[in-house]
Amino acid sequence: MNRRNFVKSLLGSSVGISSASAALSSMTLMNSALAQTNNRFDDYKALVCVFLHGGNDSFNMLIPSDNSDYQTYQNVRQNLAIEQSSLLNITPSSAMPYNLAMPNFMAPMQQLFNQGNLAFLANTGPLLQPVSKSEALANESLLPPQLFSHNDQQKHWQTAWPEQNSLTGWAGRMADLIMDTANPLSMNLSIDGTNVLQTGMNSLPYSLDANGVETFAALNPNESWSINRVNAFRQLLTAENHVLGQAHSAIYNRAQNNIDIVANAINIAEGSNVVYPNNHLGEQLKMVATLASSQQLLAQPRQIFFVSMGGFDTHDNQITDQPRLLQDLSNALFSFNADLQMRGLANNITSFTMSDFGRTLTSNGDGTDHGWGGHQIIMGGAVKGGDVYGKMPADFTLNSEDDLADGRIIPSTSVDQYAATLAKWFGLSTNEINAVFPNLSRFENSDLGFML
Repeated sequence: MNRRNFVKSLLGSSVGISSASAALSSMTLMNSALAQTNNRFDDYKALVCVFLHGGNDSFNMLIPSDNSDYQTYQNVRQNLAIEQSSLLNITPSSAMPYNLAMPNFMAPMQQLFNQGNLAFLANTGPLLQPVSKSEALANESLLPPQLFSHNDQQKHWQTAWPEQNSLTGWAGRMADLIMDTANPLSMNLSIDGTNVLQTGMNSLPYSLDANGVETFAALNPNESWSINRVNAFRQLLTAENHVLGQAHSAIYNRAQNNIDIVANAINIAEGSNVVYPNNHLGEQLKMVATLASSQQLLAQPRQIFFVSMGGFDTHDNQITDQPRLLQDLSNALFSFNADLQMRGLANNITSFTMSDFGRTLTSNGDGTDHGWGGHQIIMGGAVKGGDVYGKMPADFTLNSEDDLADGRIIPSTSVDQYAATLAKWFGLSTNEINAVFPNLSRFENSDLGFML
């Protein structure tokens, strides 16, 4: 059996594997069989995950705009309702249960939506399987574990596989399957520290920050005061004969090599005249644009970036804090889109948001509490923009069939479907997608249709 048939056989068998450990083992074998296949892709594509830590209240992003529907929204949201006079209308391509608008502090997002460069995915969240209100109330085992816990739901979003024994993220499992193992630099690049999303069985993300690579401070060969120290350290590494010492030497050399490669790519990358907002997310996205523009130097036809912003756990002071947060998000994404267009990369890079969970429709007096389903943003030239995908809640009435309890909306679309649609555009085969998302077969549609 040649390698191609061997890989095909492994992928085919992985679809029916029931145990998490067996599936992970199968994926490890797949990666071994696919080692050093750096000619698989002849184009460039990248995904950018924008994680909104704390649980974004996305029900203040897409708002019913007609008088009667707005009145229902205002009644349930109480002091958190956005003023009707400040709303910016949008006209999705698909039929909606009611007319929609966005808050004026998200005006840059409305502009991108109208231009066809941005879409929303409605009412998405962690699901073990499709579940109705009556089913959920009758059987708690149908609900994701630790449903309203920040840490657990962040992991669910980032793993799309809560039953697994080993903690791997779906971007990490994608890298396990398609990464070029001859390249020491990971295709998963984090501008915001370590994360579960990009952690695989055989792959880990390469971390840097918005200012560039993190170096070994005491072993920086570019500093004159450390040259003697660097030379002495390298001599010690070369002279090491013990197996553990040699392993340490190999790890150090690989890390230093990656530092040099990425730093060189950043230094060579062309600058941009796009002005980014002065916030942490804007700085992170500017670095993503820089790295993406130099991807040929990094020899990576596929990249996944991780950036984030915090502050969305708005139990208190939401009416003041959330507009500022969503304005910062909107301005940063708008500048990032302009930068990618200037660099000719807008069609190659798709950005998408994730967050711990949605929040309650009801106000606690000063904010909202932990919810379940919520809306997400998808941006890029390859996105079928100007539309809202998935299924909006039928209305904003409390105790409806969409409301599990206390204004916590049951998701109509799963994280698995959301991520699988991105993975298909990224270039994974059907069998690879099923291997990365073992629960995907429980849902009706594996492709939600928001990508070209």
